[in-house]
Amino acid sequence: MRNSRFQDELAAEQDQAQRAAAAAAEAPQRGPASVEALALAMPSYRPSLRTAIAVPFALILCFIVGFQAFTRHSQINSLIDQESHRLLAALTSSSRDHLALFLDEPFRIQRDIADAISRHDLYKPGDLKPLYQHLLGVYNDLYVAQHQISVLSFGSEAGEYAGIRRESGDPGFTLMLKDKTTAGQLHIYNGDQREVLTASFPDYDPRGRPWYAPTVQQGKAGWTPLYTNRDERQQITISAATPVLREGKLLGVMEADLDLAGLNHFLIDEPLRGQGVLLIVDKLGRLVAHSERSSVVADANMGSSGGERLRMSESPSRLVRAAAEQVEAAEASGSGLGHEFQLRVGGERFFCQVTPYVDARGLDWRIVALVPESDLLGDVREVSQRVTWLVVLVALLGLALGMWIISWVTRPIHRTVEAANQLAQGQWGAPRIDQGKLQETAILVHAFTQMSERLQRSFDELRDQLRYDGLTQLLTRRGLLEQAQWPQPRSTVLCLIGLDAFRAINDNVGYSTADSLLQAIAQRLRESLPPQTLMARVGGDEFVLLYFEAQPHSAEALKARAQAVGEHVQALFNTPFASGGDEVLVSASVGLAGGLLDCLDLPEWLRNASVALGEAKRRGRGRAVLFEPSMMEASRQRAQLANELRHALLGEQFLVHYQPVIELATGLVSGAEALVRWQSPERGMVSPALFIPVAEESDLILGLGLWVLRRATQDIAAQLHDLPAGFELHVNLSARQLIQSDFVGELRQALLDSGLPAQHLTLELTESLLIGGDVAIETRLREIRALGVKIAIDDFGTGYSSLAYLSRLPFDCLKIDQSFVRKLGHSSQDAAIVSAVLNMAEGFGVDVVAEGVETEADALLLRQMGCAHAQGYFFGRPGPLAQCDWSRRGAEKARPATLKP
Repeated sequence: MRNSRFQDELAAEQDQAQRAAAAAAEAPQRGPASVEALALAMPSYRPSLRTAIAVPFALILCFIVGFQAFTRHSQINSLIDQESHRLLAALTSSSRDHLALFLDEPFRIQRDIADAISRHDLYKPGDLKPLYQHLLGVYNDLYVAQHQISVLSFGSEAGEYAGIRRESGDPGFTLMLKDKTTAGQLHIYNGDQREVLTASFPDYDPRGRPWYAPTVQQGKAGWTPLYTNRDERQQITISAATPVLREGKLLGVMEADLDLAGLNHFLIDEPLRGQGVLLIVDKLGRLVAHSERSSVVADANMGSSGGERLRMSESPSRLVRAAAEQVEAAEASGSGLGHEFQLRVGGERFFCQVTPYVDARGLDWRIVALVPESDLLGDVREVSQRVTWLVVLVALLGLALGMWIISWVTRPIHRTVEAANQLAQGQWGAPRIDQGKLQETAILVHAFTQMSERLQRSFDELRDQLRYDGLTQLLTRRGLLEQAQWPQPRSTVLCLIGLDAFRAINDNVGYSTADSLLQAIAQRLRESLPPQTLMARVGGDEFVLLYFEAQPHSAEALKARAQAVGEHVQALFNTPFASGGDEVLVSASVGLAGGLLDCLDLPEWLRNASVALGEAKRRGRGRAVLFEPSMMEASRQRAQLANELRHALLGEQFLVHYQPVIELATGLVSGAEALVRWQSPERGMVSPALFIPVAEESDLILGLGLWVLRRATQDIAAQLHDLPAGFELHVNLSARQLIQSDFVGELRQALLDSGLPAQHLTLELTESLLIGGDVAIETRLREIRALGVKIAIDDFGTGYSSLAYLSRLPFDCLKIDQSFVRKLGHSSQDAAIVSAVLNMAEGFGVDVVAEGVETEADALLLRQMGCAHAQGYFFGRPGPLAQCDWSRRGAEKARPATLKP
């Protein structure tokens, strides 16, 4: 794939160069002849010079006026938006602060009265006269200015009640009493003395009111929900309630009713409100208070008492109804808190903000502020419109004046047109234009000159952005190709550096640290390489170095020099890089190309170095490989194979074969390993050793691995009831799959779709994948085991077999590589290695599977050594699931085939 990409880029560059050469060849011919041809092509009618200049002048003037009007309009809108945000923020902040003080006052009053009741023993069971006289006294003497409080009352633990109610429109108070003197009934008197009885309620019990029981249960002061009073008025109110204790014993509850009309007056009196509207609504969108003169209660607007609170959509105010839909929609979507929006009602624009008001005592309200545009900037918009019309009038006068003096400006304008034509042809070195004697033409010429200079600077900056990498400040690939300008071929070594496992670095340390790492690498390259070396960043994790040799060298000498350069470059990666606050050690693979380089051949050299880099990465990390012509053919074949693999994956040309895993002690089948096979229409049955590495190099291994996982789990789940008990399906997992962030989710979904229990699945990972000590891989393995899926280390013994990573990583099984099993009966060293692995597995408490068992002698010897499980051609070759024989077998039977005819 890398080879194909560079071939496409080379073809594009050659095509671009051909087009540029053709354009350059045609440029000298488009001189006077082209002008004459243009003149001949013009119609017979030719406008006068006055008309030809006046029309563009008028258009330019109209554009300027329109742009000014648009700019002014945009500025005013921006200013209004800024002022609206500032005013809404100030208004809601002021309202919230004042509301907090306004609503805290009832609790302060209650604390004082509750303290007095407890300290002075004002509560006398059966006779509440001392208590209500105290309430009346403090209400009248101290708290009469607190208009938001409509009722101060006390309910006892015995069900007695005494309250003082403020009468609206009347400076007096009403006494409400229930004790032994009222025969257990709630009496409401006309006035603050027990003289004229106006109403009586026989079933009233304060302990059943919304302000009593919740306060007793919580044991602290708090607000009640909005509710309807049980007196003769049946008004909707909200109460602040505080428990009254004496020596830790509950005497009752002190409560204060908050007058919703008082809240309305509070909002009306907000100094920052202006002509705007303030609302307080609950989470359900019902009005608690507003700055309108109407009531928030539905029936009250119709002249009756009681009723339910209005929703915003039911408000008599057209503005409030218009805002209701936005507020309710924002509340439903969860964006209602701190939400801003705009409305247009009655031809005027309103700016709106919804702000939460939540306190520790249980209130969860919303403050809605609606501010008209006229409160922000007054008549600025009308003044701006008048100014705009004045500008238009002045422009028309200027146009008339310009028509009168047009003959004076012909020469500078003509020269300006010529200069513009030169700019259009890319001739930035146009001579300076004489500005003429008139101010208008001088301004026009000066503006044109500034515009052309700004355009030139913009093009220069854009070119720099294309030529230099913004992150590392190295050349880009395009910049490198532009810099490659020398008359004669030069002895050159080209290095293409590719960082190993850079994607894993991104996943582990994050993109910010990875970017810092790239900058640190670029800085080290600058500091460590000769100044004449050309350096470029040509990919996300790839750098190009061009070494120029002072003296020509032979081909063999250049190859040796290229290898030395590659070793020198790799040595630069032996020490960690400072990346942010981290020290990151990264290895690099290097693709080399050397010889006499003609500047026009640089794209091809880059392609060759890319092919060599791909070969270096295939041979292992930290390699330097010099390009050879044979690599190109191999790269082409791999690209062709990768393309065929892609079509094979789409065309479902893959098969899953199964090789049984045998329990050596009993001869029973304990599981099977799923092995992918490719039945190509052109190639026939393709060996996995050929197509798996190609799939690993590309992203095809992700789709192929997921397909094998899904197919194998579905196959085994469908026949699990016919398989031996405890059957385990072994599926190979590639490193590319494991590092995918969504792999655990795909694994979980595959198990759910197939219905295969997780304990029947074992994922096999090669030992080389685990020895790097990657924390992300260790975390991913633990997530897999958390699903119940088992982990097996495949090809064990071929890597470092380090006890350090074995003791750290979660795994359930070791698979002894077949290279040790095949020489088990002939090599005492291999026998010792197998014995050591078995002892190690026993110490770790994990299973062992020996791979590659091809003879009865190997099977018997493994069983004698204590190996629990084995697989290989002796027990059965891989085959389709329908042809697998799951019957019992043993080494003494010596049956090499297990496929049914």
